[in-house]
Amino acid sequence: MAERRRRPTAADQYRRLWASSETPNLKAFLETLLDLKPDDLLDVIELDRNERWRRGQRVSAEAYLRDFPTVRNDPEASLVVIYGEYYLRKELGESPSLTEYLARFPLHARRLRDQVMWHEAIELGQVIGGTPQPAVQIPGLTVGELLGRGGMCSVYRAVDPQSGEEIAVKLLDRDHLHHPMRVARFRREVGSLMRLRHPHIVRAYRTAEVDGVPYLVMEYCSGGTLIDYLRGRPLVPADAADVMRALADAVEYAHREGVIHRDLKPGNVLLSAAMNENDRNARTSLISPDSISLVPKVSDFGLAKCETGPGSSITQSRETLGTPCYMAPELTTGARDADVRTDVYGLGAILYELMTGQPPFVANTPLDVVHMVREQPPISPAAVNPEVPPNLESVCLKCLEKEPEQRYASAAEFIAALGS
Repeated sequence: MAERRRRPTAADQYRRLWASSETPNLKAFLETLLDLKPDDLLDVIELDRNERWRRGQRVSAEAYLRDFPTVRNDPEASLVVIYGEYYLRKELGESPSLTEYLARFPLHARRLRDQVMWHEAIELGQVIGGTPQPAVQIPGLTVGELLGRGGMCSVYRAVDPQSGEEIAVKLLDRDHLHHPMRVARFRREVGSLMRLRHPHIVRAYRTAEVDGVPYLVMEYCSGGTLIDYLRGRPLVPADAADVMRALADAVEYAHREGVIHRDLKPGNVLLSAAMNENDRNARTSLISPDSISLVPKVSDFGLAKCETGPGSSITQSRETLGTPCYMAPELTTGARDADVRTDVYGLGAILYELMTGQPPFVANTPLDVVHMVREQPPISPAAVNPEVPPNLESVCLKCLEKEPEQRYASAAEFIAALGS
């Protein structure tokens, strides 16, 4: 039996017109179609917009809504057209402002905000799995196993054949090379780490490019991440306070150097089992199941904002950034740039998980978590773990205040509040 061919859709037909004509007339094309389904109409509108924008004809979402009343009068279809423009601009390397779209489309503000936050939460949250970076050759290193993947990067274990030292190599995944903002974030992490020297910050050694892919050679932390260490189990409160003093001291140092992390969380704290020269002045350590001392170190400055120097900000678009269940409320709407109090919130979120074994906010979807971060107080740490003392609970909850003005003004103040 002969294979039955798929019947061309309206979008297929319109795509052929774009291939054979310089600028097809959308309305004239639609008049040739009978009983066009709403979803098919949206597909054609989306195709028309993509083709025109890529040719410099920036037809606005308002124009499409004005020309097609059936779409304008359907809230779901309207949202598709509006958000489609927002997402297209991001694909084209622009930095559309959520505030702009809320002002342009006030009738759709709530749904539009939710859609943007959902997309950002998924795009910038932790991503493990997927297709690993192809094998690479780094000059002077023997690259080994893939240690993990994040939202934009792959990290490999490597060995320096001359010294025998184990190190880590972080490479920007090739899929992100054509996204200027993502390349800028990777370079910002490199710039941040290369100038920071602290016993509780992962040490960066050098950076370069191979086959057009930027990479960073840095300290290898064989103990994994703090989140892996915890595995849902809280620490003894006194140990949690010790870890937080060390991490907060690193954060305070970074702030003095003009670097704000903006994505502090247990997954961005690595544990080093090698007591090398960089670890001699470490303030605290955890003990592994094998009785090995593990020094906690802040890593992943990929969302860091540098406040000094030329080209000091990549956050002017006020994008929603960070991982939802640890994200400071001010980052969920893009309403303001981060400052040191955003990192104070992150320290509080880490302390919460150290004391309870779970993040401050947990829900079924990233969007639900974002709503909780913005609108609900966290459950009292002592309600989750009765062993949490009142003073540590008070310190933690002050860090997690919704308004930055109500938190500690600095990591140094947070350390002082923890006490000795």
